[in-house]
Amino acid sequence: MDVLLRWAWIRRRSSAQDIEDYRNGQPLQIVGFTKSIGGAVMMSIGQGRKIARLRGGFLRCALGEMPVWTDRTGGKKSASLSPPFALRAVEAKVRMAPKFERYELSTADGTYDLAVPKKDAELVRYVFGQTGG
Repeated sequence: MDVLLRWAWIRRRSSAQDIEDYRNGQPLQIVGFTKSIGGAVMMSIGQGRKIARLRGGFLRCALGEMPVWTDRTGGKKSASLSPPFALRAVEAKVRMAPKFERYELSTADGTYDLAVPKKDAELVRYVFGQTGG
């Protein structure tokens, strides 16, 4: 989306503007990747071995509501995330997505991996810091 905005000479909104919109009650959707939210999807890598596959989706955040993860393919792997939340940055890079940051998200239901665009990381930290406390 950022590429299209640049081609149209439209500036991307800042994190501060996104946080202000969130505070004012506007629901926001953040694109991301996960292997574990909503259950892992296993992929065969040969010789009977399987690994969890990275899936794209959206994190919907709205003030006063629980964040909801929705897979790009639809609602089958969707999940509501329950507080309390703890978000911790992970040093591992996201393969083939250098503009994304990886996090470990702890919720009441378990601990999940989450990768979001670096430009949205401040918003994600704000949402999970505010919702959890």
